[in-house]
Amino acid sequence: MSWRSRVPVASPSEPSAVPKPGVPGVAALVGRDVEVTRMGALLDEDEARPRFLVLHGEPGIGKSRLVAELATVAGGRGRTVLLGRATEFERSLPYGVLLDALADVPDHRADLHALLDDLVTRDPGGPGPDTAAVERHQRHRRLRSLVTAAAGPAGALLVFDDVQWADDASVEFLGYLLRHPPDTRMTVVLAFRSEQCPPRLAEELAHLAPSPTWLRLGPLTGPDVDQLLPAQPASRRRLLHQVSGGNPLYLELLAGTSTQVLGALRRGDFPDEPVTTALHGAMANEIRGLNPTERLVLQATAVVGPGLDIGTVAAAAGLDLPRTAAALDGLVARNLLRQAGAELDFRHSLVRAVAYWLAGPAWRLAAHRRAASHLERGGAPLTLRAHHLAKAIRPGDEAAAGVLATAAMTTLGTAPSTSAAWLRVALSALPDDPGRTDRRAELRLLFAKALGVTGRFDEARIVLHELVTVPGPHRHAAVEQLAVLERLAGRLDVASALLTTELERLDTTGAPQTMLRLELAVTEMLAGRWRAGARHAGKTMDRARQGGHRGIEAAASSVLAACAVAREPLSTARLRVSYASRLIDALGDVALRDELGAIALLAWLEAMLDRVDDGLAHAERGIEVGLRYGRIHVHPLLYAARSVLYGTVGRVDDALRDAEEAEEIARWQGGGEAATLAAAVRLRPLLWLAGPDAVRPALDRLRGSAPPRSMLSRAVVRMHLAEASSAVGDDAGCQELLADAETYRCLGPAEANVLALRALACADPVRPDPANGIPPQVRRWLTRAAGTAGDLPGRLGLVAVAGATLSLAYGTPGDAVAALTPVVGQLAAAGMPVAEGRARLVLAEARVATGDPQSAREQLGRAKQLFAECGARWLAGQADRAQRRLAARLSRRTAPADRPGAVPDEGHPLALLTAREREVAELTVTGATSRVIARQLQISPRTVDAHLMRIYRKLGVTSRTALVSLLARG
Repeated sequence: MSWRSRVPVASPSEPSAVPKPGVPGVAALVGRDVEVTRMGALLDEDEARPRFLVLHGEPGIGKSRLVAELATVAGGRGRTVLLGRATEFERSLPYGVLLDALADVPDHRADLHALLDDLVTRDPGGPGPDTAAVERHQRHRRLRSLVTAAAGPAGALLVFDDVQWADDASVEFLGYLLRHPPDTRMTVVLAFRSEQCPPRLAEELAHLAPSPTWLRLGPLTGPDVDQLLPAQPASRRRLLHQVSGGNPLYLELLAGTSTQVLGALRRGDFPDEPVTTALHGAMANEIRGLNPTERLVLQATAVVGPGLDIGTVAAAAGLDLPRTAAALDGLVARNLLRQAGAELDFRHSLVRAVAYWLAGPAWRLAAHRRAASHLERGGAPLTLRAHHLAKAIRPGDEAAAGVLATAAMTTLGTAPSTSAAWLRVALSALPDDPGRTDRRAELRLLFAKALGVTGRFDEARIVLHELVTVPGPHRHAAVEQLAVLERLAGRLDVASALLTTELERLDTTGAPQTMLRLELAVTEMLAGRWRAGARHAGKTMDRARQGGHRGIEAAASSVLAACAVAREPLSTARLRVSYASRLIDALGDVALRDELGAIALLAWLEAMLDRVDDGLAHAERGIEVGLRYGRIHVHPLLYAARSVLYGTVGRVDDALRDAEEAEEIARWQGGGEAATLAAAVRLRPLLWLAGPDAVRPALDRLRGSAPPRSMLSRAVVRMHLAEASSAVGDDAGCQELLADAETYRCLGPAEANVLALRALACADPVRPDPANGIPPQVRRWLTRAAGTAGDLPGRLGLVAVAGATLSLAYGTPGDAVAALTPVVGQLAAAGMPVAEGRARLVLAEARVATGDPQSAREQLGRAKQLFAECGARWLAGQADRAQRRLAARLSRRTAPADRPGAVPDEGHPLALLTAREREVAELTVTGATSRVIARQLQISPRTVDAHLMRIYRKLGVTSRTALVSLLARG
């Protein structure tokens, strides 16, 4: 291979440019646009002098991959590319990195090989200090001449990679090259790990004038990971990003790891065995190269974990403090550990994981016990001791089980996943005998609660079903928790029966009964028993207020608001929702973490009332509080609500991402109803972004799933399914979904969406009567929809678009213009860009039909801009196609009369048709079938047939043949 076209090879510590077969790895250079631009700018400079670039970053961050990209760019510009890479195991070879850079010099430069061999074989130390200095200077000058000659007249890119491992002779030469750069056009890149630049070279760089260009590679961002791994679910991409820290190498090595193991790694709860051989092998060599004491201390540090203190590390390692401190300093120097403020921590959590695995299970067990004993002697907090006891407890050790249980109670509110893990271990160690029945019941109740709030519903349900059969002081709390889980699973009648029976047993009016009644109110509301739900919610609010339980009162107020939205006038619903909002906003985060279901419900109600800003604020607060305290049991509902709200404000990509996140979490939790709700909500942003072809498979899957048993969820799901069915041209499926009118009453003003769809679905545009306009039964649906929408701009806009669409279909485009002209401004003022864009699309068609193409062009341009800004790419494409069709029609109108398809004057038959009817007619003349026309115009075949029937009637023909003949005559 010619050294002029040498291709860089990826470093063992860097991700490969091409992933391994079958493993979803990192293939493209993503997230480095800024760095590539800055590096390319150095190549663009025409000055005949060297440019120096210092590239540094963590191991695996992508330095070698970026260097390879730069080499490709330089080679494409005709530059000579010389790449030398140092290796950890060849540090005894003098000038090794330079030899590597010139390894492929062709035969006609054999004299340069001989010169280099002569230089390398001499003893770099020389016979004496003075002679050695002279010889080194001469050697370095000759080496610089060699590099200059190799560069050639066109200039060169000279790269020295992994310089942290360069031999002393190479470091000396690089320092000389910095002080005495060659007089030629050359870009010199020095790449090394952060904090590991050889000291002599670091000093030279610090004094270099002019200063070199420094470029530090940081981690990849979340959007970068989305781009790299688009096939992975959104939640898994975020988990991979968190565990890898955005490091491309770790991301590649972890890409095939199970979600369960990734979650454990994120928590620092390492499995007993390495998760992947590749990850273990990639990092183990770095650790195995340590001396025995450093390796022992690194393993002890991995056992102790974050926030380590030297005394605990020494105890875990079984060493004295001085030896431990010296070893820790050595580990910092090797960049395995680093100082963070007043503490030491690992360079990356995965370094800790590999060090932990390398320690071996028996040694780890003993080290955890030594650490726990040391912490107990020092009076350390229970949570620190529990970390080690959970790994090293002996069966029957009641004292250790007590420590774990107390620590678990302390952390249940802030870290329920950790609490569940400690309670599991405590219960396994606690003796199971009659004298400890109440204590075990207490711990099992806490265990079930921790499992429930972290989304492990099935396991929590098993524990609670056992507890409710045992009489005792914890039974009512177990019933309440079990009812919550049954409700989340959609078994509303089971939940209601459990709660009603337990309330009858209780003879007290205190907190237990209040909690049970609140859950009963929620259950009755979701079952569509609005009066019962409102009655129980009202009683709960009164008793909670008397008892000072502000969180329970706020939760009950949200239930009462939902019942008001479902059955009261809009004015009453608004008051109830506002009151619930005030109560929930007054709660601190600690109180709110127990009432996340209430803020999720409130966000949905505000979405129905077009209170978009309030709904987004509540959804985001609920998500943030849930994540902070580890309570994700209602996250599917929160993410789904935020998805709907994001769609309303035009954040289409975010809406799709949140819907996918909601579905992913719900399926992991085993919440079938929540998963169905999220999947239905996903259809709307998916349509806007990718179109009907992307929606059809998802729609088909949802049609085959069981409908939610919660009335509210069922209404939302069916509404989104009906919208999607209409969008893909399945009018029969849409009508079937809309048949049960009672299902949608609970949506309040959002029922206007359904009523508008019903108006569109029951219309019969195949046999319209332009003289009479829209039929009375269709007008009744539109009138009812407008009444249900109240004064809400989003709902009224949707009704207006439906009415305008029908006006166009029934030949009264003037009515469409009158209806939509004020609406677009109202939607713009309300900050609903997608709805505004869709209204403008219909308004443009109406303007064309009324002979105002210039206004139509303006409306289409604005609609396209709105869709593009929102990320609604399919809708933007629709607007673009409409623009091109309009331009083509205008061009034909100005064409000579004998031009094919031209409309020379108002006497032409096509002048009698609407814009869409002319499109259908023109395509029919070409011989296209209804299916072909439908595909080209992005409408359904049934709609094409409806247009043809209107065309036949307007033009007085009865068949395609007659239509073709008429248009041919002009």
